[in-house]
Amino acid sequence: MSETEYALGRNCGITYAGIKPASMVSISGSGRQTAKRITDNFIKKGFSAVELKRTDDKSILLVYGEAALKEVLFSKENKEFLKGYGYNYSTVSEAVETLKSRMKNKDFPHEIGVFLGYALDDVKGFIESPCKGVKVLGYWKVYSDEKSAIEKFSRYKKCSDCITRRMECGESLSEIFKVG
Repeated sequence: MSETEYALGRNCGITYAGIKPASMVSISGSGRQTAKRITDNFIKKGFSAVELKRTDDKSILLVYGEAALKEVLFSKENKEFLKGYGYNYSTVSEAVETLKSRMKNKDFPHEIGVFLGYALDDVKGFIESPCKGVKVLGYWKVYSDEKSAIEKFSRYKKCSDCITRRMECGESLSEIFKVG
C-alpha cells in the first residue's frame, strides 16, 4: 500500500465511513496522481475531493461526503456564521470554492472547522480565544459540549483504528469501502 493511500485512509476514512462530513489530508507532491485515482473511486458513493491548497511539495485535500456536508453547511446557524466570513452559497461546491479561495490568504480560515463537522460553539471559541476556555482536546479543541465531543472522538477513534488495522493487514481502501 502506498504512503498516499495510507494517509487517505488514516485521515479520511471516518469521512468515507459516513460518520464525519469532511476531512483534510496533506499529500506529498509525488502522491497527487495516486490520491486522485483513489478519491475518484469514491465519486459514485457521493464523495468528493478538492485540492484546497498546493505548493511544490504538497497538496492539502478536503475529502467530503456531499450529503453530509450539505446538511452541515445548510443548517441555519452555520450558514449565518459562514456568511460573516464572506460565504454566499447555494451549493456545497460554491461553499467549498469560497473556502479554497480563503485558503490562499496568509491567515488560516479557522471557519474550516464548520466544514469538518466541529460544533459551531467550538469553532467560535477557537476563533475568539484559541488557548482560553478549552475543556477537552481531541480531534479539535472543545469549548462547549464536552460530553458530546468526547462521544464523537470515541466513535472517530474506533472507526479510524478499524480502518488502519485493515489497511495494515493488506486491504486497500477500495476493498474496505467496496468501491472502484
